[in-house]
Amino acid sequence: MVNNANDPHGYWRDNYADRPYYNDFKRDIPDIDYDRDLSSAYDLGTRARSEYGTDRDFESSEGDLKQRWEEFKADSRLKWEQAKHAIKDAWDRN
Repeated sequence: MVNNANDPHGYWRDNYADRPYYNDFKRDIPDIDYDRDLSSAYDLGTRARSEYGTDRDFESSEGDLKQRWEEFKADSRLKWEQAKHAIKDAWDRN
């Protein structure tokens, strides 16, 4: 396995299937795909954390992130209630 510590997409591509919410996603979207469904959620979480800074917590940003998800999700089939888990994961990791 490649060291993806500085490559968020590489890290999430290697680890998304091990996340606790993944089986719920798979149940709702049996053919879930990292590139189509998850990469934009992880990307939003990473970007938002950088933009908002470390003093702001996820919960106080959730309303804004929900709105941004609708604009940011591209072809993802994840609804906000699903996507927010991956977004928060990336937020917390960044």
